[in-house]
Amino acid sequence: MLALKSQILRFARSGSPERAWSLMAQHGLLDSDSDAEALTLQARLVKDRAKRADTGAQRAQLFDQSAQLYAKAARLTGSSYPLINAASLSLFAGKPAQAERFACQVLELIETDPREGETPYWRAATRGEALLLLDRKGEARAALRDAIARQPHAWEDHAATLAQFELILSEKGWDAGWLDALRPPPSVHFSGIARLTPDTGEVVSAIEHFIARERPGFAYGALAAGADLLFAEAFIAWRDAECPAAELHVVLPLPVDQFRQLSVAAFGDRWPGRFDAALEQATSITVYGLDEPELSLAVEYADLVAMGRTVRNAQVLESRACAITVVGKGERLRPQLVSWRDEGRPLTVIEGTRSGQAGRGSPPARTGQRLQALVWAHAADRVAGSIFAQGDARQPSHRDTRWSLHDDLVEAGKLATTLAGRNKGAQVAILLAPCSPQDPPLSLLQRAAGLAAVASPGTVVADEATAMALIRAGWSGTIEELGDLPLPSGREPIWSMT
Repeated sequence: MLALKSQILRFARSGSPERAWSLMAQHGLLDSDSDAEALTLQARLVKDRAKRADTGAQRAQLFDQSAQLYAKAARLTGSSYPLINAASLSLFAGKPAQAERFACQVLELIETDPREGETPYWRAATRGEALLLLDRKGEARAALRDAIARQPHAWEDHAATLAQFELILSEKGWDAGWLDALRPPPSVHFSGIARLTPDTGEVVSAIEHFIARERPGFAYGALAAGADLLFAEAFIAWRDAECPAAELHVVLPLPVDQFRQLSVAAFGDRWPGRFDAALEQATSITVYGLDEPELSLAVEYADLVAMGRTVRNAQVLESRACAITVVGKGERLRPQLVSWRDEGRPLTVIEGTRSGQAGRGSPPARTGQRLQALVWAHAADRVAGSIFAQGDARQPSHRDTRWSLHDDLVEAGKLATTLAGRNKGAQVAILLAPCSPQDPPLSLLQRAAGLAAVASPGTVVADEATAMALIRAGWSGTIEELGDLPLPSGREPIWSMT
């Protein structure tokens, strides 16, 4: 049961509250009369629903429901964690007197019991939240800064507190700008050209200046020869010297050995050893298995995924996402970076000098492939015909299954969610992949069929890569982690979208 509750909390923290709620209902953990931990999990999920409510009345009602669940848990445990949440949520529910009464009880608990609070961080942060509810703003700021100083790398905990403080400040009509200086560090996507001249001093200096200025806690990108590896090396050195909790997440478009050959060793003997050393220092290594795509498309695909992971991590941590890239002098940005910048996201561009020598052994480019979004629908009945008829997408069918390919991922996502919403019997999936628009590989169709088979009514299922690319593209709906699905390629995380 402890493992299950930890899993539910992980889903809640990672931005998948409906999946967490489903697990609680499945295991009989809702509306408990004796399990305080289950009550606090349920209260948290109700609070998340309140934040997404369509009307003020719904929002207040859900906040009140959450406050009652937290207060019930507090009566069972006599601890400050559920009680401080009951206090804040009472304020959001329009019950300020109750909020102040609970806040006073929290301060009394903390002052009389030096062991109160799960960690030194939560003890100080809880005290700060109670002070803020009692309009003691200066003391609240000092308490929050003290909490963060006690455990400076507890970033998920910081994010939860900052979100709560922001809601309280908004409810009271006070400025929340001072919270920005206390947010977890930014998440950064890194990229750039591979063919750099041996003299990379200026590029390295510019990268080091960026890292010193931004102090990123999370970095996402590949480790190709040139700019990628220069950034990774600078980030690792900074992490080791100043921020041991910083994380390097490597996202590769090809299996490691193949990537090492085509994107590292092909550019000279000075790179493979550095690639191996950086790979050993990575916090995580993710390889997205593709059906031997053209290299440039594989790189673009992995870039979109890494960018999406950057944005997602920043959202979860109540922080911000930024990007850095190295381009050849006078060269244009790649399209995915242009759209990143045009969406108003911070982008640092460093100019480097390209070497005249091309990579050794790079495969010849193949024509006819491009990034495509595959929408797959099973048991969609007659509704599918009218929906798939929109636009000029292909409409092949097989028995009671229909699918189409699209150039625009967001538009494909809209079609998929419309189809799932109109026909509750449909099982719908969406996948982004490099392929020929005229001849998608059988393995891609099989993956889509496997994903659609686990789709629940009204939702669309996607693999992680597609979910992250949708987040990168600014998907306006909900994207949540569902769990793992056993596929022929192994167990893979899957996501739902509405």
